Amino acid sequence: MILQMIGYGDRTRTQAFVFFFVFQVVRLFQEIYPELPPISQGTVSKIEKQFRERGHAVRQLKKNPPNKLSDDQKLDVMLMLEENTHTLSRHTASVLNISHSSIPRVLTEHQMHPSKLVPPNKLAEDDFDRRILFCEQMM
Repeated sequence: MILQMIGYGDRTRTQAFVFFFVFQVVRLFQEIYPELPPISQGTVSKIEKQFRERGHAVRQLKKNPPNKLSDDQKLDVMLMLEENTHTLSRHTASVLNISHSSIPRVLTEHQMHPSKLVPPNKLAEDDFDRRILFCEQMM
């Protein structure tokens, strides 16, 4: 409706009179639709700008909602991670055919935390001698 109002009537609205143009559309919208909540000038400006940039219907693009897992799928995730705690979340997700971003959500829901495997440093042959030397210096 707002886009129709922008071109409404025989008046030509130019960008030179943007403030007046927006004010007219807001006033016209409130006159035609008094039962609807009033719109702001910012709303009209944003809609007009998006229409100029995109050149088509000005509808906000909806983002895909996160995948909702069934209770069975959540149980499968928990069982698989319980069997092997070092399994990567991407591997778990591919085996169970679910999104890899769902794994941390399931873990958080069950008050668990995803962890990253960090291998310990390997001891070298002269590490024992260095530790003894350090202890002697400290004493």
